[in-house]
Amino acid sequence: MNRNLVFFLLGRVALLNGLMLVIPLICAYIWQEAGGLLYFGPAIAATVGIGAVLSWLGRNHKRQLGVAEGAWYMACIWLLLGGIGMIPYILSGTLGGLDAFFESIAAWTTTGISCFAADHSTVPQSLLLWHSMMEWLGGLTFIVLLIAVIPQVNGRFGLTLTVRRNVSFSPLVSRMEQTARRIGIIYTGITFFSAALYWLAGLSLPQALIQAMRTVSTSGGNSFFSFMAYNNPALELAGAVTMLLASGNFLLYWKGVTYQSIRNLFQDQEMRAFLALTGAAGLIVSVHLWYQGLCSLADSLRFGFFQV
Repeated sequence: MNRNLVFFLLGRVALLNGLMLVIPLICAYIWQEAGGLLYFGPAIAATVGIGAVLSWLGRNHKRQLGVAEGAWYMACIWLLLGGIGMIPYILSGTLGGLDAFFESIAAWTTTGISCFAADHSTVPQSLLLWHSMMEWLGGLTFIVLLIAVIPQVNGRFGLTLTVRRNVSFSPLVSRMEQTARRIGIIYTGITFFSAALYWLAGLSLPQALIQAMRTVSTSGGNSFFSFMAYNNPALELAGAVTMLLASGNFLLYWKGVTYQSIRNLFQDQEMRAFLALTGAAGLIVSVHLWYQGLCSLADSLRFGFFQV
């Protein structure tokens, strides 16, 4: 196994996260949070230090990803991200070590579960921002693993990706970087589109951007934002549209953008099956709500399709 390549890839991820930690640090300063520098500053230093060491260890790597390297990378990446994400929580004193690690892993894996109280009144806004950023980056990490790493190991694990029939893959790191860059562009574009929808639905611009990051990552069960509290059908529609887009095939999106043809999206068998299943499930739930007399017909369709 080429351990140097694994170190190199993990180092790249750590350095990227060190850069991303600067954003909540700046926001903490703008929002006049006195302790922001105390828990984000050391977190940046530690993360960049880890990234530099890993990059140095992997400096002589081969630019080719094999089955063993891909498997080890997929296993180690979550431990690395969980360790990085927990640092601000521990330094701020809001969570203990085990809870901080759980909070970080829950965000990175986009499960949306939180150790914080429901109202989050005692949690600094910069930490809430960092949580949503971890969810956003975690969703992107999943997609990159699915498209750039798993295709190298799927033969050994018995996995088959339908998208592989349309896109040729290469085990070269340069091709992986190119694919990840394209996916990142699409992912970011959907995020800003979602933020615009939330803003038009009534959220402030910062709230819209934070909620867009959470929704694009499809963090189900998220306790940081309750749609029910707003009772706003426009917000629910914005969330539903975003979740549908974020659940689609990102390489198919790239193909549609490249050829400037929306028709390609709906000609894909996988996309048609996904939309049909979603529509059928939404209709079944809506009919059940209406038949049981729990909601009016309009509200049954509204709640049924949103929950699905």
